[in-house]
Amino acid sequence: MESYLGIDASKGYSDFALLGKNKQPLEEAFQLDDTRSGHNRLKELLQHFIAVHKISLLYCGIESTGGFENNWYAAFIEMSKSMPVKIARLNPSGVKKNIEAGLNRNITDALSARYIAEYLVSHTEKTSYEGQDTKYASFRDVQTCLNLQKKQSTQMINELKMVLYSSFPEMVRFCKDSIPTWVLEMLILYPVPACFIKLKPERLAKIRHITLGKAEDIIEKAKTSIASRPDATREFIIKSLARQILQKQEAIKDFKGFLAVNCTGPEVDLLQTIKGVGAYSAASIMVEIEDIKRFPSAKHLASYFGLHPELKQSGDKKVSRMSKKGRPAIRATLYMCAQTAVVHDPHLKKIYHNHRSKGKTHRAAIGIVMHKLLRIVWGILSSNKPYDARVDQKNQTKNINEQKNIETEEMDKKRRFQKPDLTAPISSRQNKKRKAHLESQVGNAERMRDHLDAPEQN
Repeated sequence: MESYLGIDASKGYSDFALLGKNKQPLEEAFQLDDTRSGHNRLKELLQHFIAVHKISLLYCGIESTGGFENNWYAAFIEMSKSMPVKIARLNPSGVKKNIEAGLNRNITDALSARYIAEYLVSHTEKTSYEGQDTKYASFRDVQTCLNLQKKQSTQMINELKMVLYSSFPEMVRFCKDSIPTWVLEMLILYPVPACFIKLKPERLAKIRHITLGKAEDIIEKAKTSIASRPDATREFIIKSLARQILQKQEAIKDFKGFLAVNCTGPEVDLLQTIKGVGAYSAASIMVEIEDIKRFPSAKHLASYFGLHPELKQSGDKKVSRMSKKGRPAIRATLYMCAQTAVVHDPHLKKIYHNHRSKGKTHRAAIGIVMHKLLRIVWGILSSNKPYDARVDQKNQTKNINEQKNIETEEMDKKRRFQKPDLTAPISSRQNKKRKAHLESQVGNAERMRDHLDAPEQN
């Protein structure tokens, strides 16, 4: 008999609910502490439950709660080596939607554990169960800290830009996207226009990347600055923020270097065969994926990370945008990889320019390349073969033909009671679509006739 165990993790303890296939409780809910004795007691109880209820396979689910679930998850991974147990991390939003669909209103720890078990019963086939922990999962904390450093750096950069606008607006022109290192180093020494009154260009030019001509220009602009708040308070804030941003950038560099050097393996090596994917990017991608076996298809992988196109169609209007509903970390990495790939990889470069020629913006075309990159990642990790553009080109041609056949079948199904009429008062877009459909039908009919008329081969 298959059974389901829901685990609601809290800080220091967890609640457990054991259900049968019909969602009936097999045991009353219980609670155990996140300690060695609690883990040992859990193992004893599960062995007892498996024997008493004759459980052939126990599906266990625990929500991702920011880290409180990690110890329990590791314990279940260890138990799965000697017991018929499978463990899955669950997205809390999926469990929440299932609770809302059941019109449940009360929420307690014990009930939450039961709701998790009920979710497993209803969505067993959609749940990814882990058989073992992966070496890449151990680097997730490093990736989390790195993302935190990036977020804090971005916040401080935005704050410094706002302070500069009123305290040293002449420097804003150098800070359009981010703030260059030379600007930060200069602001630590000379944070407000008053510092430039007696400053000589030769002294300012000693800072890296500041030429003598640029130094003269900055000093001239500073002497005629329109700054409204170049006071001592703003001077302190600018110095402080510039120092902290430089420190954050150094920390980010250290975290990236650590991942590039230590997070290694055959999967990371395979990913680096893609032009545009370096040592850090490959490690970062594998930390997020952990094990490609978790994803049965490229579509599942793209959906998990929010890179799949979200389609909205009404009448002749058809809009497709990146969903962005999955984990965001890998999208930032793939964005940088795509920027490099469209320059150095002929195949991906062609895809990029093809969509640009159709009117797509740079960001939209890069988003399409990101989606393509993730599908390539799934392909090479699943096949355990290095990147080959010819394989992807062949698959792309196959997918285009399959998509055309699907669209033709959908049109035939929708128009089964009346064939498409080109004389109907339709839009030019719909007219073009109907013409293409009719032409494809004629082409299919001719190919079928030629096939039937062809002489038999002896």
